Amino acid sequence: MERFKEKSPEMKKKSGWNKVVDMLLRSCHIGVASVLFGGLFWAVPYAILSTWHHLTIATGGALIIFNIYRCRHWPYQGRGLMAALHVSLFWPVHAWPGSMTPLLATALVVGVVGSHMPAVIRHWSIVHRRVLD
Repeated sequence: MERFKEKSPEMKKKSGWNKVVDMLLRSCHIGVASVLFGGLFWAVPYAILSTWHHLTIATGGALIIFNIYRCRHWPYQGRGLMAALHVSLFWPVHAWPGSMTPLLATALVVGVVGSHMPAVIRHWSIVHRRVLD
């Protein structure tokens, strides 16, 4: 049976602490971003949400740094490109505050899709034109 085959030597085994750190960072980012998104959606004054805004940036930045630490190819793989698109969707909000809700909803969808894409797409390198990792 194919599903009981041994893993090929090319497949790297991820260490347990990497998974734990990733899960903690991702959970924190989703938690603080959801508070910020909900507050912005319901027009809570920014003065009240500024802490959540900074925590969202900090946890997102930590996720990016951690992913680059785990894999130097991350920025030009599908997962890194989706993260760049995710982050870039927030900048137009400053120029066009009226477009905040659709842009934030789009960024949310891009983040979810980027995290749940098949591994073949997530690990595809546009530089090497093949799957890495």
